[in-house]
Amino acid sequence: MNRLTVKDHLGYSIGSIGDSLVYTFIGSFLMFFLTTVAGIEPAAAGVITAVGAVWNAVFKPVIGYLSDKVFTRMGRRRPLIVGFSFPLALSIFLLFTDLPLHGAMKAIYYGLMTIMFWTSYTGYYVPYCALGAEYTNDYDDRTKLRLFAAVFNIIGTIFSMALPTVMVDILMNRGMSLDGAWSVVGLVMGVVATTSIIITFFASKKKDPPVSKPKELEAEKLDIKSLFIEYLAIARLKPALYLIIISIASLICSTLILSNIVYFFTYNLEFEAGEISAFLVTRSLFGLVLVPILGKTVKLLDKRGAVIFYYLLGAAGMIIMDVLSIWNMTTAVIYMLVAAVCTTIYWDIVPSFYYDLCDYDKAKNCKDRQGMIISFQGLVQAIASGMGTLILGFILQLCGFNGEAAVQSEHTMVWIQHTATVIPVLMLMLAAFMVYKYPISRKMHAQLLEEIAKHEAAQK
Repeated sequence: MNRLTVKDHLGYSIGSIGDSLVYTFIGSFLMFFLTTVAGIEPAAAGVITAVGAVWNAVFKPVIGYLSDKVFTRMGRRRPLIVGFSFPLALSIFLLFTDLPLHGAMKAIYYGLMTIMFWTSYTGYYVPYCALGAEYTNDYDDRTKLRLFAAVFNIIGTIFSMALPTVMVDILMNRGMSLDGAWSVVGLVMGVVATTSIIITFFASKKKDPPVSKPKELEAEKLDIKSLFIEYLAIARLKPALYLIIISIASLICSTLILSNIVYFFTYNLEFEAGEISAFLVTRSLFGLVLVPILGKTVKLLDKRGAVIFYYLLGAAGMIIMDVLSIWNMTTAVIYMLVAAVCTTIYWDIVPSFYYDLCDYDKAKNCKDRQGMIISFQGLVQAIASGMGTLILGFILQLCGFNGEAAVQSEHTMVWIQHTATVIPVLMLMLAAFMVYKYPISRKMHAQLLEEIAKHEAAQK
């Protein structure tokens, strides 16, 4: 088995900048933009994001199927990766552009733009992750690949956290309107994301070589019913149920923290735009520092034990901060450290669980459906993110948030604080328990590879 080189790790992982940049930008700023710039009610904004999640869930099986069935001179995954990167940039620009629409028409516009964004993001993300599963089937090399990707993921996150509020402030000081400044920010984010994806497209050429369509698949056509039957089959795999709950609980937690953090810093802590950007970058820098520490923890505890340890550590930190409720610059820094633990561990480690699920499927069912399994992961993530923003929207609506007011009521700020701390980590503790129950360890994965080798030898 050929181990991956540093060049292989870097070539694949740089594409994670595009992933994290747009995902974090949407997750952290879309609700804030819709409620404070576009003038949409919080509950309606939550519904808009949920509509995008529903569409994403519907589209995931299709792109997962296509990712497994594309056979071209450019390979199986790369054509979709590069093809969807350009509409991804356009959709982000349009999503952060406030057109002169009113009432229902404005809500419909942002609903459609959200659908366009998730279509483009999923079209790139699913084949990108499936490509990672094909880079190597070595248990430790896959973990290392994800840690490399995590570094670039954090670079993208830093960019998406640091730039928006500062850039908006600078542009407004130079005479640009608030909505115009956000449009420029959306354009810049889209261009940077697409550039990183294109770099990975070229760097991964040898890992996704030209391939001809097998004769047995030449007459096969897209069958929506068969797609969902195959999804049900994946969901019935023994480790899949645990992964579903792990992903949903982890990402509801992450979405609530990231989508609410701008509200918390703006209204509760009364930070200026530059201060907010600095603290958001602090979270990303903490996440970057955690990567090598996490790598050593994985070697010591295995990746399941590492996830459980950091999830419980983050949950304990958030509960303590909510109970003490002592907020100043120092405690805000501590909060960002705890937030980094709660929101980055999933992306650093759990995607490699899905790679292992691909091997489980291949060992037990002799199926080669990396694209479908990765799209299944994306479907679960989309549902979780939609649930998180929908929950946030209704919390803000019920606690009386007013997007036009410079100061919120004490009751509103109490609930903004709870949503920044104790509410999300209830889900994190559920995720930790399900990771404990998750069955694929390093030992079991080695057994799965032996089963796969036996099947392949028998076929020859």
